[in-house]
Amino acid sequence: MKIISLDSTDIYQSNSLNKGVQTFTSLMSDKAQFVFLKEHLERLLKGADYLFPKSKWLDKTLEITEFLKQEFVPSHYFRLAITEETLLFSKKPHAPKEPFVALGNAQSPKVTSIIPSFIKSPNYLLAELELIEAKKRKCDDVIFFDQLGNATEASTSNIFAVVDHKTILTPKLSSMVLDGVTRRKLIEYLKAAQFTLIESDISKSELESSQEIWLTNAIQGIRLVDRYEKLNMFKEKTIYQSVCLEFGRYGEKF
Repeated sequence: MKIISLDSTDIYQSNSLNKGVQTFTSLMSDKAQFVFLKEHLERLLKGADYLFPKSKWLDKTLEITEFLKQEFVPSHYFRLAITEETLLFSKKPHAPKEPFVALGNAQSPKVTSIIPSFIKSPNYLLAELELIEAKKRKCDDVIFFDQLGNATEASTSNIFAVVDHKTILTPKLSSMVLDGVTRRKLIEYLKAAQFTLIESDISKSELESSQEIWLTNAIQGIRLVDRYEKLNMFKEKTIYQSVCLEFGRYGEKF
C-alpha cells in the first residue's frame, strides 16, 4: 500500500486513475475527532476490495486508521481515494455551506447501472452540468428522478422527505442511490428517536406535498430545503431544527 498526499506532491497518475476507476470517501473532523470515521472506512475499503480484490484493502483498516490519527486537524475536510494499491489523501479547512437549499428538478433522469450502492464514484459530470442549468433558475441543487418518476438523490446528497411529525421517507439503496454514511447514521438516530422511517419510492407529488425535505452528506451535514422549484417551504419551526439539536448537523452529537 502506498499513501500519497495530494497536498504535497504532483498529481498522481495510474492506469486505473486515468480510466476513472477509483472509489473515495469524504469526511470531516469536529473539534476533537473524525465524524463517523469507522463507517467511512468500512464503506471505502469494501468498495476498494470490490474494484481491486487482490489488494485486500479491508486488511489495512488499522494501518489507515493510525495514519489518519496522525494527520488529524480539528474542523477540517478530509478526502480519501483508492485506486489499485494507492491511497490518495488530502485535507483542507472545513467550509460548510448555508444550511438552507433552493432545490430544483434535474432535467436528466437517473438510470440504473451495475455500480453497487457502497461504491462512491468520483464521476460527477452530469451533476455538474445539471447544477450549471439549475443556477440559471436560482436553485442551489437538483434532485434526480429515475425513469419511473421516483426520486433518487441530489447532486451529491441523499434525500429525506418528512411526511408528518413522526413519519419520514427516504429512497431505497440502489445503483442510483449511494449508501451515504450520514444517511445511514441519521436513519439509525431517527429510528432510536421513535420516528417511523420508511425506505421507499418517493414520487414528485409526494415531495411537493411533504412537510420538509432534507439533503444529507458528510461534508455539508443535514440541510433543509426552503424552496422546491417554485414551492416555498420555509417555516419558523421545523422537525429539522429539533433533529439537529440532538443529532447535530453533521451527526457529531450522535
